[in-house]
Amino acid sequence: MTHEPSDQTEELDAVYRKHSRELWAIFYSQCSDRERAYDAVQESFLRLHAYSGEPIRDVRAWLLRVGQNWLRDVARRKSSKPTASLDEMPNSTGEPNNFLLSEENRTSIRQALQQMLEDDRRVLVMKYALDWSSIQMSKVMDCSPAAIDMRLSRARRRLAEILEEQGYSHG
Repeated sequence: MTHEPSDQTEELDAVYRKHSRELWAIFYSQCSDRERAYDAVQESFLRLHAYSGEPIRDVRAWLLRVGQNWLRDVARRKSSKPTASLDEMPNSTGEPNNFLLSEENRTSIRQALQQMLEDDRRVLVMKYALDWSSIQMSKVMDCSPAAIDMRLSRARRRLAEILEEQGYSHG
């Protein structure tokens, strides 16, 4: 970010327009609380605005890490897990896979996602709701693309198991 106040404001606005919705979706997938996800986005951008350290190579990854750390800190302070339902999660504008076509299927998948570990849920949301590559996810989750591929494979398998246990069958 530049040091001129007006340039910095314009840059921050552009970064906000580019990344805020995506950040909110990821944070929401982690905490299942609309307001807390919005607060995490705002906190991330406030910290970006105040940041004066080394140049940031990947602003999106930096914002995600800041927001995720903030969410963890809030959860630790509250010392309780979120109770809101993933059923409230807005549908993605893009439908990366055909099996998500009906609302019934989306509801079944959201219910199954609620039962999954946070990291499994995160990789599935990043891959299928946000259409991220393994490389993009690896930057955010601080691991190799190969590790992301392995996590995705395990998460998909676990999701299939949960859906099968619920009697869901994809024809």
